[in-house]
Amino acid sequence: MQRYFVLNNQIRGNHIYIFGDDYHHIKNVMRMSIHDKALFCNQEGIVYLGSLESITKNEVVFTILEQLDDNRELSIEVVIAHGLVKRPKQEEVIRRLVELGASKYIPVLMERSIVKIEKSSDPKKERLERIVKEASEQCHRNRLLEITDIYSFEQLLKLREQFDLALYAYEEKRNLKSFKDILRSFTGKNILVLVGPEGGISDREVKLLEDHNFLPIGLGPRILRTETAPLYIMSAISYELELGENNES
Repeated sequence: MQRYFVLNNQIRGNHIYIFGDDYHHIKNVMRMSIHDKALFCNQEGIVYLGSLESITKNEVVFTILEQLDDNRELSIEVVIAHGLVKRPKQEEVIRRLVELGASKYIPVLMERSIVKIEKSSDPKKERLERIVKEASEQCHRNRLLEITDIYSFEQLLKLREQFDLALYAYEEKRNLKSFKDILRSFTGKNILVLVGPEGGISDREVKLLEDHNFLPIGLGPRILRTETAPLYIMSAISYELELGENNES
C-alpha cells in the first residue's frame, strides 16, 4: 500500500489534507479513486490508514480509518557522518541509508575531501531531501532520514558527547576490536559512525578522533570505497539488531 509522509498540521481532526507533489502523485500517478486507501506517517512516526474522501483542483482529503501499530525503525539511533563526496555518490549512499534504517546523515568537510565548498549550507539539499522522502515511502520507514548542513571536522568532534558510542572506519590499523563484538556488547541508545572521503582520513584527523574517544573499527580484509563503507556499516548494525542470533525466536 502506498505510504506518504505528512506534516502534523496536515492532520486536522479525523482528516488528512494532501497537496503539492503528493497531490499530483495521488491524483495523476496513482490515479486513486474515492475510497481507495493509503498509509500516512506524521512527524512523530505514527502511521494512519486513510480512505480517500474527496478530490478537488488543489487537494485530496483522506478520512482516517485507524492508527496502526506499525514501527519499521531500528531500536537505536544510528548517525552516519560521511566525508564529503561527489554528488552522484552521495545521492546513492543516502538512498541506501534510508533503506537500511539510518537516522541522520552528516556530510563532513575533511582534509582529503575532493569536493571543496566555501559555505556550510548546501544549495542542493532540497533535492537530497526529496530523494529521502521518496526512498522512505518506498521502503515504508516511519521517520525521514535527517540530512544536516555540511559540518566542519571540528563541528563533528563536538558532537561526540551526545552519543553513547562513536566509531570511525579506518583501514590502516591492524588488530582492531571486532565490529561485531562492539555491536553485540553495545547497550546504549545511539551510535555515531564516521566514514572518510575518497582520500581517507588524515593522520591529524585520526589523532583528533582518538583524543575525542572515537573508536577505530575495521570493515573486513578488503578496503571498501567511501560509498560502500556506510552501507556495510548500516547493514551490519541492522543485521545485529534485527536478524542476529540475539533476535532469533
